[in-house]
Amino acid sequence: MAQEEQPPAPGSVLSAPELAPVPGAPGEATGNGTGPALLVETPEPRQGQTAPQIMTIDPEAVFARSGWGLRVQTELDRRGREIATENDRLADQFSAEEQQLTTLRATLSAEEFRKRADEFDKRVVEVRRERDGVARQFQEEVDEERAAFFRAALPVLAQLMKERGATVVLDQRAIFVSAQSADVTDALIERFDQVVGPGPAVPPPGEGAKEGNAQGAKP
Repeated sequence: MAQEEQPPAPGSVLSAPELAPVPGAPGEATGNGTGPALLVETPEPRQGQTAPQIMTIDPEAVFARSGWGLRVQTELDRRGREIATENDRLADQFSAEEQQLTTLRATLSAEEFRKRADEFDKRVVEVRRERDGVARQFQEEVDEERAAFFRAALPVLAQLMKERGATVVLDQRAIFVSAQSADVTDALIERFDQVVGPGPAVPPPGEGAKEGNAQGAKP
């Protein structure tokens, strides 16, 4: 007689989703895999000499090392732990239910056992889909934070370009070698933290609209 199919093991269904770290965070590889650009030490411009018209930055380092990026990474770590903790709790819960169902198998008819097993399987799949959605939503919030950061950084970078007489800013990851004096990554981070700071957290989707409606409803 063919052996009846067992309910799925919850541990394999509710494994904690991996949240990608903020790109460019300390210890993470950045760029297109070719490594950072080579920086050549050059003397500071003499008095009367103009600053280089080309500046270079490492966008990922600017984000990761800024107060804004550090705030986002801290939140990412905290939320990641919360999601993993909840996933572990649910996995333990389903493991206990699976064990209970296995114990009851000897007292249930084949049809009743299959019915309960199917219901168990359905709930596990639904919870897995829900937990994946939680992780995906949070990653979208991180992406929104990155986009907001670079929008806020643009005028700061423009001011730095004006002060240094630069007309072009290049991504270091696309450069093989450049003069160290052209690198303004540290200067941009320092200026951004002074002017903008860690920035506000992105409100949950729809929150801004709710606040707007609430204000509009006030007499």
